[in-house]
Amino acid sequence: MEDEKMKDIKWLISFIIIMTAFGFLFVRFAMDSNQIQDIVEQLKGEKHRESGSKHIVLIEQEQGHPYWQLVEKGAKKAALQHHIEIECIGPVRNSMEEQLKLLEKAIASKVDGIIVQGLNDEKFTPVINKAMDRGIPVLTIDTDAPTSKRLAYVGTNNREAGSLLGQIVLQITGGAGKVGVIIGSESAESQMQRLSGLQSSIASYKNLQIVDVRPSNISLMEAIQQASEMLQSHPEITTMVGTSATDALGILQAAKSLKRVDLRIIGFDDLPETLDAIGKGDIEATVVQEPYGMGKTSVDLLDDYFRGQSLPANRFTEVKMMGRRELKGGITP
Repeated sequence: MEDEKMKDIKWLISFIIIMTAFGFLFVRFAMDSNQIQDIVEQLKGEKHRESGSKHIVLIEQEQGHPYWQLVEKGAKKAALQHHIEIECIGPVRNSMEEQLKLLEKAIASKVDGIIVQGLNDEKFTPVINKAMDRGIPVLTIDTDAPTSKRLAYVGTNNREAGSLLGQIVLQITGGAGKVGVIIGSESAESQMQRLSGLQSSIASYKNLQIVDVRPSNISLMEAIQQASEMLQSHPEITTMVGTSATDALGILQAAKSLKRVDLRIIGFDDLPETLDAIGKGDIEATVVQEPYGMGKTSVDLLDDYFRGQSLPANRFTEVKMMGRRELKGGITP
């Protein structure tokens, strides 16, 4: 019996020793893997420095989104022209926290330049300043972080774009009626600026009222759901406005499901589906930005900076209205 106990004790001790050794080896493997990854990243940086080319990063709001695909296309075109290496990254699904993590990662990788949205001035400004303090130039695109040390902002004057939406609403409604709004995101400063511009432009018309505002979170499916719920809660709404690329399409789907043939819809951006709906008369009009131009101009400006040129604080890209024949000519951006 005692022999069996001794065997059990020896087996237990052997097992503990083996597991301890395994744990030690696993920890060493993890540490070595991290060291190897660090070396690889350093070698990448050395490669870029030795080749003389600059390595910049464009951090998108959502990879695969039609709007950001156009931004990326313009940025890559300019990068090719200037012999700049560009890496386009972004969350798979709209996430401010993920964008901040990618911004921190770009800083840690010691890239030569960063192009990023300033989605939330309070959260993004410290990280942008961190990059600038470390000698990494930062440009904001689409949405500014005006209190940060960023070199320049490239994109739409979003308050003016919102004001243009308001002008279209006034021409469609005659200055009277109930309006619903779907905004891309309540956390994106650009979206809130568009809403502010819209509200200001119609504020003096007492018979025209915005009765509800809801976010789509840059999602077509959420735009459909939010628009549907809004129309059911407020059947008196006869005009709806979307402030990001797929919002008007979501509103249109909701209106069709609810058989709201009387609803008049105004959108933002010029997705092919939006333009097709305008041609059919399903959407009244849309405010068009220049995402391709934003991407290209941002990289052009970084190249100017690399060449020692000073940059303007803001480089606003054009916005214009695109819609039915009876609206054309009556509204200018």
